[in-house]
Amino acid sequence: MRGEETTRWLLRDVRLELERHDEDPRLVAAGVLGVVPGRILGAEVVRRSVDARRGRPRLVFSLRVELAGGLDDPPAGVGPEPPASELPPPPRPGRQVEVVIVGAGPAGLFAARRLAEAGLRPLLVDRGRDISERGRDVAALMRAGRLDEDSNFHFGLGGAGAFSDGKLFTRVRGSQVRHVLEVLQRHGAGSRDEILVDAHPHVGTDRWPRVLDSLRRDLEQLGVRWQLQCRVVGLEVKQGRVTGVRTKDGVIAAEAALLACGNSARELFAALTGAGVALEPKPFSVGLRLVHPQEVIDRIQYGRWAGHPALGPASYRLTARVGGRGVYSFCMCPGGVVVPTATEPGGLAINGMSNHARSSGWANAGLVVTVVPADFPGGGPLAGVEFQRRLERAAHDAGGGGFAAPAQRLGDFLHERPSRRLPEIPYRPGIQPADLGALFPPALAGALRRGLGDLCRRVRGFDHPRAVLLGVETRTSSPVRVPRQPDGQARGIAGLFPAGEGCGHAGGITSSAVDGIRQADALLAWSGR
Repeated sequence: MRGEETTRWLLRDVRLELERHDEDPRLVAAGVLGVVPGRILGAEVVRRSVDARRGRPRLVFSLRVELAGGLDDPPAGVGPEPPASELPPPPRPGRQVEVVIVGAGPAGLFAARRLAEAGLRPLLVDRGRDISERGRDVAALMRAGRLDEDSNFHFGLGGAGAFSDGKLFTRVRGSQVRHVLEVLQRHGAGSRDEILVDAHPHVGTDRWPRVLDSLRRDLEQLGVRWQLQCRVVGLEVKQGRVTGVRTKDGVIAAEAALLACGNSARELFAALTGAGVALEPKPFSVGLRLVHPQEVIDRIQYGRWAGHPALGPASYRLTARVGGRGVYSFCMCPGGVVVPTATEPGGLAINGMSNHARSSGWANAGLVVTVVPADFPGGGPLAGVEFQRRLERAAHDAGGGGFAAPAQRLGDFLHERPSRRLPEIPYRPGIQPADLGALFPPALAGALRRGLGDLCRRVRGFDHPRAVLLGVETRTSSPVRVPRQPDGQARGIAGLFPAGEGCGHAGGITSSAVDGIRQADALLAWSGR
């Protein structure tokens, strides 16, 4: 074939039986294209997923193929390889600007990286501690019910995503998404296949410390400055412009602030309203966390193929509609545990977390119902925050204090009867039988019951006798939004750039990181005006 032209193709949605999971991609490509294997000069898997929707699970691949010669009549799903979409370099700053980034979660970290690549030296501040110290504080909360209000599952280096399943899947599109995944993979989040090929990549709590340590060192080399254990309590605004960031220890002078504070920065949200920053309540969701033995979910999803080496622990995504409200699964954690994610004394919120191997033997997911500002009594931009607090205080009291979680068997919750005995499940500090429906306003409790009942009727085995509900799940997304102008600045405050999930503009690790990049670019463009 010497002298023959080389062409590049993308093969989409190549479906294979599980038995072919380790087949040479070149042979797979040859079969799809109907050519002899010798014409395949190279084949690389660029996307991999599992389709278990119609009985027997199948593997679904996309392949990048280098072919000797062309194709006169490409099969369906085969087309020329599109050009790579690369993130362009950041805009050049019009001048050196003193920037303070508030929050060291995904939005803050990737905004800091982008600004530093443009030549600025931003100061990144966070009320929490470094990741290793956070780990000890989280362990104390789980082991002894001892809460550190500044260093916990939400606050500190890495933000809330550092103690979660570490899902990187997002529906956001654009070159920034690939860039975020590549940066995380380069800093130890996982192999190329795990992070860049898997359609639903995840990191796992046990891998985040090394990723964050490496990323922090990289940012320091780029010129980013740090100030952890620095609680921001407000903004300095003069004549409609940011002039500084107020902390519990004093004022940090700044010409611009990029606000990436996360969705649990309740005191800061209140302080922003006092500084004249416009906030508005937004819809979010509240509910319970449902725990199953992982083998139950595996059998539901994969049937007799459960446990096949090509299949990992199964996950699910379920939705129902009840009287105009959505009831749906949220942040499903295969092979994970439920954890207490409280940030305030006397209030309990919970979430799911898993290590990379997802090997706990238990599956958990939030089962939540949508709430809208009309559900929040009292009105005002912080009404959703107070609504969350009421639910969390009720859950804390129902659990008996010490961040033990109120719990009820799924069947008992659906039939409105008490659970006299509960199976042992992996939640620390512990669980306490309780009437979970009583934690919510009647309309929401009814919607959760009807929605869960509908899911149990549709999904055979979902109402397993060892399925247990824990309360309460309240931090699904931010209860507020900081509105932005088209140029990225907060409405009416020059030099303030709201970013990420906490300000109501993203949801999850990757989309928050992407929003941080976009807001950094908006800040750079503003610096030249």
